Amino acid sequence: MKPHLVIWQLVTLLLLLSSSAQAQVATDWQQLESHQPVQVRLVVPGKIDAEALTVDALLQVKLADDWKTYWRTPGEGGVPPELAWQVESENIAAVNWRFPVPERFSVQGIETVGYQGDVSFPLQIEVQNWQQRVSLQGTLTLASCTNICVISDYPIALNFTPSELRTDMDAMFLLEQAQSRLPHRDHPLLQVEQLIWSASKQQLSVTVENAEGWQQPRIFVDSLQQELTDLTIEQVYQQHDGNRLTAHFAISHWLEQPNLSGETLQVTVADELVRGEQTAVATAGTISDPAVSTSFWYMLPLALLGGLILNIMPCVLPVLGLKMQGLIGSDRARGQIRRQFVASALGIITSFVLLALMIMALKLGGHAIGWGIQFQNPYFIGGMALVIGLFALSVSGLWTLQLPHGMQQWVAARGNQSTTGHFVQGMFATLLATPCTAPFLGTAVAFALAASNVQLLLIFITLGVGMALPWLVVAVWPGLAQKLPKPGPWLQWVNRVFAALLLLTTAWLVSLLANHLTRAVFVALLISFVAFAFWLAYRRHGGKGVLISLATALLLSGVGLVASSWTSSPKELEQHPWQPLKPSAIASAVAQGQVVFVDVTADWCVTCQANKIGVLLQDPVASALRADNVVLMQGDWTRPNQAITDYLHSYGRYGVPFNQVYGPGAPQGIPLPVILTDNAVLSAIEQARE
Repeated sequence: MKPHLVIWQLVTLLLLLSSSAQAQVATDWQQLESHQPVQVRLVVPGKIDAEALTVDALLQVKLADDWKTYWRTPGEGGVPPELAWQVESENIAAVNWRFPVPERFSVQGIETVGYQGDVSFPLQIEVQNWQQRVSLQGTLTLASCTNICVISDYPIALNFTPSELRTDMDAMFLLEQAQSRLPHRDHPLLQVEQLIWSASKQQLSVTVENAEGWQQPRIFVDSLQQELTDLTIEQVYQQHDGNRLTAHFAISHWLEQPNLSGETLQVTVADELVRGEQTAVATAGTISDPAVSTSFWYMLPLALLGGLILNIMPCVLPVLGLKMQGLIGSDRARGQIRRQFVASALGIITSFVLLALMIMALKLGGHAIGWGIQFQNPYFIGGMALVIGLFALSVSGLWTLQLPHGMQQWVAARGNQSTTGHFVQGMFATLLATPCTAPFLGTAVAFALAASNVQLLLIFITLGVGMALPWLVVAVWPGLAQKLPKPGPWLQWVNRVFAALLLLTTAWLVSLLANHLTRAVFVALLISFVAFAFWLAYRRHGGKGVLISLATALLLSGVGLVASSWTSSPKELEQHPWQPLKPSAIASAVAQGQVVFVDVTADWCVTCQANKIGVLLQDPVASALRADNVVLMQGDWTRPNQAITDYLHSYGRYGVPFNQVYGPGAPQGIPLPVILTDNAVLSAIEQARE
């Protein structure tokens, strides 16, 4: 080979290596041996402004599992991240740090503000001389928490020459993605209307207008002034109505009472695709106690309607049917019918009050809250299965509950006029209703769980009144019960129908235990129940009863086994390659141009199973979900899962089902209705693709 060609190739190679080195300026991933759940690195993608003498950089933080880190104003007990530059750093005028909009987290009643999962912080480096080398030598102090909190120091060392930087497309994409999540300074749709400081209450009231109206806003207040960075800021109230958002914050300082009158504060707001931040000056004034909003009054009829619809959900039908069955051919007087139905209605309303009080206690203790969460407890499921199973056997005539002698005398003295049993029956109906989510119910419950305790209690009472309406109607017009047909041989078939409904409910509840027990224990329990039914049938009806029970047992065993395996069938997973829900992975998939369909479900959620069987597993939706550019993520809330609970709460949801579609056209997600339809799912997928 000719010498000049060799020299030319060497020069070309050196230029390529030099260009490559400058195009990929980044530190290695820093991971401490003593704290491996967190990794950090600094990247300089090559985005520059030679006139302004600025270089954009990206600080990436990877957080494993449910680890969290903090915002610049972290709330109670949090520590903000900090970059401290050493004197060895060269050619740096300033480093400006930008923060994405954070989330709120509450643990044991302590509120913190920050991020969960992977998070990237855009930096803007102001240099002194464009032609000289920049040397970044510093330490990143980062606090990260789960059940424990760890504060770690990560060394940051990076050198580059601004004039020699080249664009690295992969790193540039990550930078632009991170910058898209930043709040827009002085957003054209947003305007801080009021910022009032009450010295007597030590509270700040913020009012923000959104020209396009509010959906599910998040709002944060902080100060960028050094002397005010130690403030503890806790949100105590938030309400939006139309275009107006009002929030109250309790402000405190560990050393003295602050005075924010005349201070410049920064308000950060996020609502779906709208993210903005704006500074405003706080003025002294009076903050009135929050009044009950028009949104609350709007929720009350929704709660009433949602409670009423619960009566036609499959969870409650067996109990409602038994109530009607007990009246067929009844010769009871109108007054007795009225008392019994009022007792059942009071039982329903009392159960909703007890649920509200339980949720208040859980909120006070910082525990996860949600609609139907008691079905995450295997002891509750087992107890319900036992009670309903014995009740089903009693209705079918195979078994009679033997009360203690004293109680038998008490019942005999009062005949069938006791209201206690009807009261308990109403409470029982409420417990069966909780795994169902009906239209309007989810909206009312979500509002209630995020509202004050008084509003929560009132909404749950209204839910109870709505569910009790059929009972109350009969109580007001007891003559309706007397219009039911007279008893006869056909009544035996009615008993068998209701007994079958209860047995199917029992089989469903038993199937839920499969998620908490080993297969051997689950099968043993199923066999024990079937054997008990055989024994009762033989005692009552002899060989004929055994044959009937055998057919019934085979049917129920099949239902139980199919139901227990349906939600996790390997064949279904092959057709629909669901991935476990990981919120941090959603943004990465969307950045690659993919559509992400999120399904948060639970085996005990009847509405979830109806959505899956009736919509998600059927064409045309099933074909759309199998498309190459669609990523399916599923969050299983069958058992307690804090990460999924936090994800639901971040969207103002407190129960399942919850379905959301993300994509390039909707990076913040498009929420779907509680009861899915083909059109709703397909329209959301198309909208997310745009």
